[in-house]
Amino acid sequence: MAAGVIFLAVLAAGTCASVLDPALLRSPSRGGLLQGEWATQWQSAFEEGLPMRPTAVSLWTLLRYSLFGEARPEVLVGTGGWLFSAEEFDPPLPLSVPLAAAVGRIAEVRDQLGAKDIDLVVALVPTKASVERAHLGRYTIPPALDARYENARAALATRGIAAPDLRTPLMVAAATEDMYLRTDTHWSPQGAERAAAVLAQSITPLLEHHASARTPYGSEPGEQRSIQGDLLKFVPLGRWQAAGPAPDVVRQSVTRAEASGDAGASLFGDLDIPVALVGTSYSVNQVSGFEGALKDALDADVLNVAKEGQGPFAPMTAYLASKAIDDPRPDVLVWEIPERYLVP
Repeated sequence: MAAGVIFLAVLAAGTCASVLDPALLRSPSRGGLLQGEWATQWQSAFEEGLPMRPTAVSLWTLLRYSLFGEARPEVLVGTGGWLFSAEEFDPPLPLSVPLAAAVGRIAEVRDQLGAKDIDLVVALVPTKASVERAHLGRYTIPPALDARYENARAALATRGIAAPDLRTPLMVAAATEDMYLRTDTHWSPQGAERAAAVLAQSITPLLEHHASARTPYGSEPGEQRSIQGDLLKFVPLGRWQAAGPAPDVVRQSVTRAEASGDAGASLFGDLDIPVALVGTSYSVNQVSGFEGALKDALDADVLNVAKEGQGPFAPMTAYLASKAIDDPRPDVLVWEIPERYLVP
């Protein structure tokens, strides 16, 4: 009933718009009508031609979301209000790199770091769709993309590069709690904690071979709050936002050092940070809290030099060229690389 009322409202708005702008009523060719071209042209003209365009866009989005479970092309609407980035189903991204070239670049970085006695561990971040596939609804991951994660890990392994399996533990944990945010591309605080715990199994033995000071950390639950995920901007419902996906409700962890005094300082009084974190928004995102989760899992301080919006390779290039790599020089570098940036 509600959907029918919405449809009539949009139809009436379109009729009014056509009176204001007769060009909206131009006759379609038979081929264009049958192939859906006219509908696309009419929608575009409808949205651009209305004096109250934001309201028109919101109404049109409400109609598509309510009747067809669709939003803007950048987002796929799953079940239960879950949103997924279309980029996870249809690569490449502008900053993507072919897998073979990416592995070669990672091997070069490993060698550069090795010359400085720095160990490399790759945190290969699986796609949200692959971990939370129970919420995909009518969508399926293309086979070539579904195999990409293990193919990437296998290619890294042949070059002797440590890249622990994060996808399997996250998929197992997703059966009981959300590993990613419903309306956001990033992992949830629980997902970040699970990933950090898995990575710690590979990083801790490497740290034990170095003499850097360690800093005990502890985490406790913070306040619960509502989060407007970054994918909600592709479901522009305006005043009708309440009819769309509900915002995420999260309880972020608060991570603090449990010791002071000499923690974080070397025997010679220099700043001592044993772990560096390079990567993307998965490491920057404050809601997920991956940096804090890594500190807690490792009981070690972490220098976070990740950057948002630059992909995984540009931040690494900048870090290697900066003075920060030597002051303070880490023992282990964690390179967070989202799987979706690797082209099969």
